[in-house]
Amino acid sequence: MEYLPVTVDKSHLITIGERLYSESIELIRELVNNAYDADATEVHIKMTDEFIEVRDNGTGMDREGLKQYFNIGSPEKISKAKSPVFHRDLIGQFGIGKFASLAACECFEVHTQKGDFAAKVTFDKKEWEKEGDQWNLPLQILPPDKERGDGTTVTLLRLTKAFEPEEVMRKIVEGTPLKASNFVVRLNGVRITPRSLSGHRIPFLEGTEFGPVHGEIIILPSSTASPVELGIEVKVKQVTVKRKFFGLEHWGKTLSRIRGGACRFSAGHHRSFRVCSG
Repeated sequence: MEYLPVTVDKSHLITIGERLYSESIELIRELVNNAYDADATEVHIKMTDEFIEVRDNGTGMDREGLKQYFNIGSPEKISKAKSPVFHRDLIGQFGIGKFASLAACECFEVHTQKGDFAAKVTFDKKEWEKEGDQWNLPLQILPPDKERGDGTTVTLLRLTKAFEPEEVMRKIVEGTPLKASNFVVRLNGVRITPRSLSGHRIPFLEGTEFGPVHGEIIILPSSTASPVELGIEVKVKQVTVKRKFFGLEHWGKTLSRIRGGACRFSAGHHRSFRVCSG
């Protein structure tokens, strides 16, 4: 009996990371959602022309946590489902989102601390490719910083794309659970707040083959109607996955007054939940 080794070329991982999202701006949203999964109460995003930094005060990672962080396709979040401190429904699943950073930079650093353990891992695309078949990343053990406390900071260096703060804010409003309790996100010192729309609200609760769907439709006043971001948001775990018209396309200009959100838990959850629409 002989066995053949199964190998994956490192270039494939880089290609997947670079093409993971249709818009590379979504990678910042992913980093914020990772902080949410880590029970962070505050996330601070700093953007300059030279770098992007996403810093949180979550649980941080020890040595084993870092190994898990860089374990591609790990089912850990699927099996655990809830965060340990606030029992949040975990947003991330397959652990490849971090490599979406390669769509916007050539290098990213992960600086983390948990208790007495502190370390920095550097993923340099050029250096990693030089190592051939080796899949090792440089790990630097650091003295713990009691003033900093637990948490993780991801820094994108040698940026290859520019981002507008307004666009980043829009993506975060649309795709992160800003309405969750004990969760605040700031960009360059400014707090990002969820949208709040006024109008006639029509709540709904429907049973589907995937479980209950709960949400509301908002009919905006004519004075606040807008052709921007039309449609009903479809959310899973408080994150917008798509927008749909649900047969309302023929409503013409009236469609600009329709907003709302349809929400459900991911497969395996039996309860419905409501996220304020808009």
